[in-house]
Amino acid sequence: RSHETLEGVRCLDRRLIAAVLGLAAVGGLTACRSTTHHDAAVRSGSISAESASSVPSSPASSTAAVGPRAQAPVPLRTPALSPPSAAKSSTAAAPAAAGTLPLNLPTGNASQVITVVASSASATTAVLQAWDATSGGWVAHGPSITAHVGGAGVGHASEGSTRTPAGSFTLTQAFGHDANPATSLPYFQTTPADWWISQSGALYNTHQNCASGCAFSQGDPNEHLYYETPYYNYAVVIDYNTGPVVQGAGSAFFLHVTDGTPTAGCVAVPQATLVTIMQWLSPAAHPRILIGVG
Repeated sequence: RSHETLEGVRCLDRRLIAAVLGLAAVGGLTACRSTTHHDAAVRSGSISAESASSVPSSPASSTAAVGPRAQAPVPLRTPALSPPSAAKSSTAAAPAAAGTLPLNLPTGNASQVITVVASSASATTAVLQAWDATSGGWVAHGPSITAHVGGAGVGHASEGSTRTPAGSFTLTQAFGHDANPATSLPYFQTTPADWWISQSGALYNTHQNCASGCAFSQGDPNEHLYYETPYYNYAVVIDYNTGPVVQGAGSAFFLHVTDGTPTAGCVAVPQATLVTIMQWLSPAAHPRILIGVG
């Protein structure tokens, strides 16, 4: 205690010197106040440790504003340094807010788009996602799913290959062995007279309905739609090589029901998923399917 008394005298002397010299603060004054008054009170038990931590030290605050010793502690007390976590979360959310599609392909006047993105040109599965156009950009419609694509992957298609064509294609026609699942796309329910033509000629890559005396082969390479189940329980025509039709460029490409294996060039998904997509598609939205590698 005699040491504390002596220290108090020294502090008084320093204050007198400060008054004489007209200084706002004298080096060591802050430390003197802290050790002789505040800390001594804590040690003696006149204030609690919790109160001690909350007692403001105005000389220290004023020194921090003008003295060089204040420069180091300032960043620790500056609240502006605490928001890194907020910056991180806004950065992470940016892709969702961007409103862009995963494939850089034309969408025309479509306000409904389906993207089919394969991880490589040789992949036999791809990620399928439906999208709606909004004023802020494209917004995902429902969850993404795994789709099966051609056994030869995705890229340049041709007749006889098992490659799914890459590109942007309209979706204007649906059909199926089963009754219309409430799609608003034009829909026909197949019968034994329904065929899709893959033989060369004027009817190449078109739907034909003929029971007998037909102008095409009622067999290979043409597809007898009614009997192609479960694949064509439901299907949406992918308008590849439809206008103009190029002989040999490939025919009969559909979004249809999967059996869990690679296709002969079509895009295939589970039947329940396909029905949901067909019920969502609307001719007024000029829907398209975008297929590619990404």
